[in-house]
Amino acid sequence: MSRYKLVAFDMDGVLVEMKSSWRYIHECFGTDNSETRKAYLNGEISSQEYMDKDIAMWKSIGKTVHDIEAVFENVPVMKGAHECMHALKAEGIETAIVSGGLGILARRIAGEMGMDYVIANEINENMEKGILNVSPKNKDIPLKNLARKLRVEKEEIASVGNSKYDVKMFKVSGMGIAFNPCDDIVVADADVVIKEKDLSLILPYILE
Repeated sequence: MSRYKLVAFDMDGVLVEMKSSWRYIHECFGTDNSETRKAYLNGEISSQEYMDKDIAMWKSIGKTVHDIEAVFENVPVMKGAHECMHALKAEGIETAIVSGGLGILARRIAGEMGMDYVIANEINENMEKGILNVSPKNKDIPLKNLARKLRVEKEEIASVGNSKYDVKMFKVSGMGIAFNPCDDIVVADADVVIKEKDLSLILPYILE
């Protein structure tokens, strides 16, 4: 029996191939947030401000939450994702999405694959602001809160992520898996590195 009781997954680049669900919306809507992104990476604006500026940009061209839902409707999941979730569920292991991406997509993915928990960022119905549930720079906080709620110890958690923003999840987990990694930082801090885009390849490490 696996020692893990909870597996936490980043979404963008892990459960779906797109690197950023936020950036994907910009590409689909033809909007450009490069200046906002630069300001965020330079520490000039907060995660909340970053979200709000993106949402305001979409609202300014007449887009709604329903337009965003439509864009995400047919985004395919990562190869091996269904097999992975089925195997984890069969072992009684709970699964969660912990993502700085959009909850609109996260809930769709979780529903398709029977995942247990979704913690991601939301947009209010009127496109007035974002609801910050997961700061990309502090992803350990929502994971720790979920673990506390489930009474799961650090050693019983495995985290799966692809970027430097997932390293803090690794720090509060018994095992960190860098899947489809997009930077050297996440590779250096991971216990396991899987470069092939097939999520079922994490199973031997979790179910050993």
